[in-house]
Amino acid sequence: MFWSKKWHQSLAIALSTTLVLSACSSGSGGNESKPSAGASESTNVDSSSKAPTEKKVIVVDPGGDFTDYAPTTSMEKSDANPHPYNEIRVLADEWEKLHPEAKIEILSPTKSKDRKVAVAQLAAGTAADIIYQIGTFKDEDYPKGWVLPFDKYLDMPNPYAEGNAKWKDLYNESWLNRSGDGQVYYIPIDAVPIGIIYNKELFAKAGIDKPPVTYTEFFDAQQKLKGIGIASYMPIYRWSDITLETAVFANKIKEWDVLTPNGIVDQEEFVRAYKKGLYQVDSPENREYYKLKKEKADGYPNGWNSIDAYKAFVTGKVAMIEAVGIHMRNVQDDKERNFEYGTMPFPILSQEESAYGGANTIRGTAGYATAWQLTNSAAKKGTADLAADFLMYLTTPKNNARLVNNLQAAIPAANGAEAVEMFKPMYDQFQQDYKDGYLTWGAFYAAVLAGSEYGQAYEKLSVDYLLGSISLDKLLVELEKSMKKSVDGIVQQHKYDESKW
Repeated sequence: MFWSKKWHQSLAIALSTTLVLSACSSGSGGNESKPSAGASESTNVDSSSKAPTEKKVIVVDPGGDFTDYAPTTSMEKSDANPHPYNEIRVLADEWEKLHPEAKIEILSPTKSKDRKVAVAQLAAGTAADIIYQIGTFKDEDYPKGWVLPFDKYLDMPNPYAEGNAKWKDLYNESWLNRSGDGQVYYIPIDAVPIGIIYNKELFAKAGIDKPPVTYTEFFDAQQKLKGIGIASYMPIYRWSDITLETAVFANKIKEWDVLTPNGIVDQEEFVRAYKKGLYQVDSPENREYYKLKKEKADGYPNGWNSIDAYKAFVTGKVAMIEAVGIHMRNVQDDKERNFEYGTMPFPILSQEESAYGGANTIRGTAGYATAWQLTNSAAKKGTADLAADFLMYLTTPKNNARLVNNLQAAIPAANGAEAVEMFKPMYDQFQQDYKDGYLTWGAFYAAVLAGSEYGQAYEKLSVDYLLGSISLDKLLVELEKSMKKSVDGIVQQHKYDESKW
């Protein structure tokens, strides 16, 4: 978020995490023989019958958003190999016993995380049958026929999940958001745990007996930590700002979300709202948002814009930092840490503490992280049905937990899959927030919606404001200048038809 080299190093992981969400329902993975997803390829083969002499080979490129799912070369734990992993191979071996006509080949190292390599292979029809790609690329790829829709499979029962009527029921509906042609082109494998990691010993020393829930409690905790001479808080990225801005503008979202009503303000809807005067930079909501940002920054250490937040936390100099799963895993493993830590969701903005509170965004996870796709190679080879069946096997709650949890970097995406203990506070909060009807993660965030030019201005000017270099009035004036220029550029670039607004 902020403008030093150390901050930018911390963002290498952070920038890949702004995506969508999941809920919990019953169901368990099973290893007994079941019918496969693709009857058209006669994949339901009796395991006692003679296996075909030439097996169909399904190639899996198991890249991931935080960590890859490729087996490590060794299962011996060491400093160089702190998280040995081969669960995907174990699961593949189990599935192969149910499908003697097929063989799973797992690539290690993965290739599809390199977009240039992925594009070249997809264009040539030589990609793996199953690949990892960041979710946004699906909309570039499906019009070219590079990736296959999952819809027919998602409407089938997952034969490995007991009692499942349709595979898609294992997911939060918003995690299967559709592309422009109305179809689904990826299957979520894991979700990003997101929240705050805190120093339990410093909390106890400051007299904080439980994690804060509301912003009032959060600010009170900051003051108690300040009272014992400890900097209370630092962000690694602007994740809590996303939840805060969504909360402040929550009552406006339905008014703006009108072109593609789905609970999320997309870029054209935002541009429409700005051009029609429905969204204004200098508004009571924005003034509340920046006031709360400033109050939160009161807990930052001196010189925060040149400090490595992670390093400050593990050495006990800061009591809380924002974090995603990989940061939490790193804290768990870090040999410099000599204190007990805990994890918690971001605070909520209640009606009692703000005129704009009461309608908050879902916390605990920012939505799915790793998504896997079926490629044109599977169509070409006639292995698409088998590959989809293998993905069904991997995404039963039981098997999805096995696949994901051994790496301790993410939350399983399938409903009903258990998260590791470190992530349970975020996962449990997500389930409750989803049940309570909270807004989808990222339902509104102007710094992204208004385009890159405005986003860059927001980054710099926000830091100036938090450091006290400019006033709130000056901040809003300068942001309005950038907003107008950036929005005009978006309209010109996309050639929006304003008559439809």
